[in-house]
Amino acid sequence: MITKKLAYVALIFGLTVANVPRVAADTGSTARLAVVVAKNFPVDNLSFADLKRLYMGDTIEASGKRVIPLALRMRSPERTTFDESVIGLAPDDVARYWVDRKIRGQSGPPKAIDSPLTLLRLVDKLDGSLGYVRADAVPSDVKVLRIDGKRPSDPGYRLSI
Repeated sequence: MITKKLAYVALIFGLTVANVPRVAADTGSTARLAVVVAKNFPVDNLSFADLKRLYMGDTIEASGKRVIPLALRMRSPERTTFDESVIGLAPDDVARYWVDRKIRGQSGPPKAIDSPLTLLRLVDKLDGSLGYVRADAVPSDVKVLRIDGKRPSDPGYRLSI
């Protein structure tokens, strides 16, 4: 009886694994993050340094308007990649950074959004907001900013997963 159950479990597991999409071998191609804003956002390019300052709590203005940073939820792959590549901190270090700022009475972290879809909707509707999502998930109703003059598809773009 136990042998039949084990065989059944192995069969189900084998069928499940067989239907899992395979990840392609690393060919040097990586997914990239795109920094997105509303179509009417007054700038097309942002420096990497300003992006870092913005996500570390500094106030940044674009054409006289305050830029509102939005972030994806902690520990999402996109958030982890963004934090490590832009502000240079791992998830636990990011949390400590914001606690330290709070203790010192400084500004708090960017608003954390649960899903990329919700973030895209907010960026489109909330004047002056800025966020990031996977470049392959950007709809046509938002604008992708160049970072240091580079688009996500350009060689040398710094926000890769």
